Amino acid sequence: MSVRGGMSLLRRSRARGGGGGEGHHLETPTDGSLSGGRLMARDLAALRARLESLGAQHREEQVRPVVALPRLPDGCRLEDTPFGPLAVRRDWFDAAPAEPSVAIPRCLPFLPSELERPVFLDTETTGLSGGTGTVAFLVGIAWPDDRRLAMAQFFLSDLDQEKALLWAVGQCLSAHRVLVTYNGRTFDWPLLQTRLLMLKAKEGWPDLPHLDLLGLVRRIFKPRLPDCTLRTVEEAVLALQRDEDLPGWLIPSSYFGWLRGAPVSALEAVFAHNRQDVLSMPLLLSRLEAILDDARDLDPIDRFSRARFLEARRLEEEALVEYRHLWDSGLGGFQRGALGIRLARLLGRKGQWQQARAVLEECWMTQCYPYPAAIELAKLLEHRARDPAAARRLVLEALSLLAVAAVPDARWQADLERRRDRLDRRLGLRAELPLALTG
Repeated sequence: MSVRGGMSLLRRSRARGGGGGEGHHLETPTDGSLSGGRLMARDLAALRARLESLGAQHREEQVRPVVALPRLPDGCRLEDTPFGPLAVRRDWFDAAPAEPSVAIPRCLPFLPSELERPVFLDTETTGLSGGTGTVAFLVGIAWPDDRRLAMAQFFLSDLDQEKALLWAVGQCLSAHRVLVTYNGRTFDWPLLQTRLLMLKAKEGWPDLPHLDLLGLVRRIFKPRLPDCTLRTVEEAVLALQRDEDLPGWLIPSSYFGWLRGAPVSALEAVFAHNRQDVLSMPLLLSRLEAILDDARDLDPIDRFSRARFLEARRLEEEALVEYRHLWDSGLGGFQRGALGIRLARLLGRKGQWQQARAVLEECWMTQCYPYPAAIELAKLLEHRARDPAAARRLVLEALSLLAVAAVPDARWQADLERRRDRLDRRLGLRAELPLALTG
């Protein structure tokens, strides 16, 4: 096929709607009077003119009127960063000078000097489940400043400002020694780290020791509270009440609504929620420090949880004092049985076997937490009192009780049966009827 024929087919295809659009296809001469070279030159000139006209239209379309940004919440000001301006709200609150932290460094791997310069952080995000597509659009940070608590809330008034926000947050964190959050170890901090990696903006960010207050709260208050959300803890531990607080699940939609033109009042509620979250953390940190230092005003259930935490941190002497106090004060029900098991084990580790035996026998006789008490007491009778026969009688009694229990527990059943079989082999006996415990 000749060049002329090929060009004609192409032009006809475009003229029928193949992409050129009506009125924009190139005319093809039909009289055959033009040579191939002249035809191509004419086509190129026409094409160049067409492209220039399209470019002029594109430049005209790019010239748009400047649209004013949505109104920011009261108190927000634009601050310069290397990545452009960023909306920031700064506040200062009266606060008593913080007492030096002693109890928390004694229980957790933090230096007292680190806790003298804490920084408290909380984020509000575009989604509640995390993930690479979730963005922190509001980051609240507070820190002690002489007799005041300084606070900055860094806000994305446009999602294109994320690098500026991350840079500003990193600069603020760098001036402090320890990061304090509430559930930040599993949500806020990983989310920020993910965004830093995705935007390649991690350079210069500090790597601070991280104290997540949720862990301590769960250790001490979880057995008594319905849940460990910050709002529940504020009410039960700090005696704080939030008035007209925006629920967390509404925060992403409030932000997106504002971006689409909703009134700024919706955003004011988001800022207030974030501010309260951050301001509660210094109060909670101070309260936890006081609780770990002195438990005398605690609810008995919380005091038992505190003692377990001290034992887990290998502060056994303090834990033993607490266990003894709670045992003597008459903590009742299921908690008393669990307390007796822990007290007996700790007494045993200290070599106080007679006291441990008395505690376990009371747990067994009063049927508070009976099966774990029977197992622990059987161990003591066999290995410390050197009385396997008494241990066997106790195990058979426990199995008889378990057989008529309303809700048999397979864990205790299996443990007691293994213990019975081993004691039978040790004593050279076959299965017998259960014998009553005589003492």
